[in-house]
Amino acid sequence: MIKQFFLFALAMVFSASLAGAAGLPNSITGRDGEEMMLIPAGIFTMGSPDYVEGKFGFKPHKVYTDAFYMDKYEVTNGQFARFLNHLAATGHKKDIWDFVVTRSDLQTADRKDWWPTEIILEGGNYKPFPSFERYPVISVSWFAAYDYCKWAGERLPTEAEWEKAARGGLEGKIYPWGNEIPTGGVIFSRSWTDNSVPAPVEQVGNYFPNGYGLYDMAGNVWEFCSDWYDENYYEHSPQNNPKGPEKGQLKVARGGSWYNSALFLRVDYRNTADPYATDDAVGFRCAKDAGENK
Repeated sequence: MIKQFFLFALAMVFSASLAGAAGLPNSITGRDGEEMMLIPAGIFTMGSPDYVEGKFGFKPHKVYTDAFYMDKYEVTNGQFARFLNHLAATGHKKDIWDFVVTRSDLQTADRKDWWPTEIILEGGNYKPFPSFERYPVISVSWFAAYDYCKWAGERLPTEAEWEKAARGGLEGKIYPWGNEIPTGGVIFSRSWTDNSVPAPVEQVGNYFPNGYGLYDMAGNVWEFCSDWYDENYYEHSPQNNPKGPEKGQLKVARGGSWYNSALFLRVDYRNTADPYATDDAVGFRCAKDAGENK
């Protein structure tokens, strides 16, 4: 099955390449040095393929998105440490503690039981915990994710963009790879009982890419979207490029994480996150309008 999936993924990436042949490259390098993959313009079916009114999921409906680029991988500790050093060097006024829980923070009494990211402050510089540069950053707030993307000349994806990207060109499927229950290689259903040891995530790019060449769109860490959350938003949302409610209290997070069961890894599963919280299972990746690269 793995071989068949891999060949299918390659075919889907090739299809995405054809979509970009009209003038958009299939991939670009972001300002932060990371590769971004083209998600072509077009209509897809957003929502739960096994939707049951009043019982499960949210109603399938057609959504159009303009072409955009999405980070190939989740933002890593190495990338985020460079961002923190930029903030420190430019005299950023906001307390960095509001952005991320570093391992250095655990030395303080009020944070000794918190769950940190694998970033440390040493000699005045932020840097990844040894050997964890390519692991996804966690325990990071939505505002920090927003500011990182802005620093990189990018933005957080909308919820509709995230689901389209996660589906990788597949229609009516439960996971980014199809309907099969997750197997070895997908990071989920793990536990973390001692914050003195690293979080039970894996390096980005741990499993096969989906049809758009994106890795880890299910499991590893939840990913922030730009949207405010409204349970009923998609009952009346615009068909073209929906951006979520204008206001709210919680942000949308998608994709499931290292501690969730398979249910939460579904491409249609909607979760919420406090934008001020620094959750040990939430990270992010950035998006960018394709029109900015014409």
